[in-house]
Amino acid sequence: MWLKKLSVFLCILCVMFLGWECTQMITTSLQFLDKNGKIQTLTISKKDKNRLYNLMSILFADDSFAYVILGSKPMSWSGYLKPFPFHGWQLFYDSLSKYNRNFREGWKTWLKYRHLFPSESIWSEISDDSPNHVSVLIVNNKRFKEVVSENQKDFEMIMHKEIIDGDIILQEAKHRPLISTILKHNQALFGILLGYGRDNSWNFFKACENHQKLGWVWEDGNYPKSIDMTVDAKPTYIETLLSLYSCPSFAGDPFSKESLDLKKEYLFTREKILNYYKGKDFLEATLTLIASFSDNK
Repeated sequence: MWLKKLSVFLCILCVMFLGWECTQMITTSLQFLDKNGKIQTLTISKKDKNRLYNLMSILFADDSFAYVILGSKPMSWSGYLKPFPFHGWQLFYDSLSKYNRNFREGWKTWLKYRHLFPSESIWSEISDDSPNHVSVLIVNNKRFKEVVSENQKDFEMIMHKEIIDGDIILQEAKHRPLISTILKHNQALFGILLGYGRDNSWNFFKACENHQKLGWVWEDGNYPKSIDMTVDAKPTYIETLLSLYSCPSFAGDPFSKESLDLKKEYLFTREKILNYYKGKDFLEATLTLIASFSDNK
């Protein structure tokens, strides 16, 4: 009797799963503006749309990718774990978390449609010494080159080259991992390129070497708390992320001129981002941002 009940139960589960899969394959349309301001329509499955939504919410709402496009941040970085190659159970379990699954599935989905957004400023890379870690980067080429030029001696010292400019680094990054290989995992150079300031970045590097704690730039309580926007999809979740979590946070002296100038700039960009997304569909608005960014030089 129990085998019969189990068989019925499994059949019901299979039917429910197949029904859910069918609904996920239903197509829907997305609209975004290309770099010429023309409306483009993308026909996409519901599953792919959900996965793209999850990815863009991670990168542009939970992380600071929007600050690169709409502000002066030279670059932003995020990443996820792959379950294979297998390098221990803890890493394997971590790779199966909801965050990693959404990120991994979202990035694979993005690769299917990336040809519609011909930008070389967004890419992924895998560290030579950490094959389970996938880094996703976005670069504002103009600001990237300016920051490298302003800190040229630092880059030449760490990279052991006499002539270094942003163009050279970006060209090398097309063939080798930027973070692990070109920058040699140097936290100071990485922090400078992330827009955290030269002094803050070097202080963080020294604190890590000496196993010391370093405070955060928002410790003065000046971090914004207000939420004043409306987004069509999942308003509470997206509004909270954009308002409270997307603004870049980093280690440093909260009262130094460098930190105060950076916070002022990032708070200004934050309001610009909130105003940009206000009243818009989050995914479509984000795709428009990426499309308009494709000719960034």
